[in-house]
Amino acid sequence: MENYRLTPHNFDTGGLRNSLRFQHGFEHADLERAKEVILKGIEHVEHKTKTTSGMGAHHFDIAMKYYKENPEGKAEWKRIPEHQRPHVEAALKEHFDIAEPEQEAA
Repeated sequence: MENYRLTPHNFDTGGLRNSLRFQHGFEHADLERAKEVILKGIEHVEHKTKTTSGMGAHHFDIAMKYYKENPEGKAEWKRIPEHQRPHVEAALKEHFDIAEPEQEAA
């Protein structure tokens, strides 16, 4: 999925919503909140890279830096309950086929 782009439209149709729902146990309200936060990350990536084609796997670090270091991004990230944040990050990594460091060493 190296060339795959996550856009506001395909959050719902591209499988990320299903991953959060069925693999990570998110309820409807949790999904909607996660979608809003992820869409803000996509907006940030598009603004930063001067594109309108969504977020690709190679933009994952830009999005996570936005959520963890940018004041506006931190505020968005905190809208997701603390215990669900690792699930959102994991779902994004799964979605983009980004391997965890321990998996690469195995």
